[in-house]
Amino acid sequence: MEIRHAARLAPFQPETVWTLEAGTLVETRGPRSRRFPLSSLTRYRLAAETGGGRRRSLLVTFGRRRLVIVSQSYLGPGRFEDRLASFSILARAIAAVGADLAPRARFGLARFEARTALTWVMGLMAFGAIATLLFSLTAGMAAVGIDMAARMSFALFLILAALPWLSRGQPFDPRDPPSDLLP
Repeated sequence: MEIRHAARLAPFQPETVWTLEAGTLVETRGPRSRRFPLSSLTRYRLAAETGGGRRRSLLVTFGRRRLVIVSQSYLGPGRFEDRLASFSILARAIAAVGADLAPRARFGLARFEARTALTWVMGLMAFGAIATLLFSLTAGMAAVGIDMAARMSFALFLILAALPWLSRGQPFDPRDPPSDLLP
């Protein structure tokens, strides 16, 4: 039995077809075809609408190559066809086969990454503290620059201390994906 899901992603593109064939995910768009062996799967991230709708997307990563699979097909401006049934079958199959062939792959639900955002904030604050210190030294106001850089560094250390307690995302068992997301 061939597991297949198809969706049209954009107005001027042909329909994209994803099939699972003997441990390989095949994406076909018009005459072009790409193959992704599930043994090289590194990340599986399932996303759903925040409002509880039927729209889903799946991001699968194979090393540096990424592939996005969507549950709705484009029909026209503002109109989409719901294909959640075939999407759910394909997503469940990819998760199950991927878990067997790539045991080191990470399976999770996509959501806002607070950890990544705070890391960026920390980097920008560190850059700001260094820039403030350098500019104050060149302007002859070393005491003010040291005081401001010390206060920014203190806030930086507080954020750094909170980083280990932040969630790394919600992992799930790939052999039993959440039934509310994949009916």
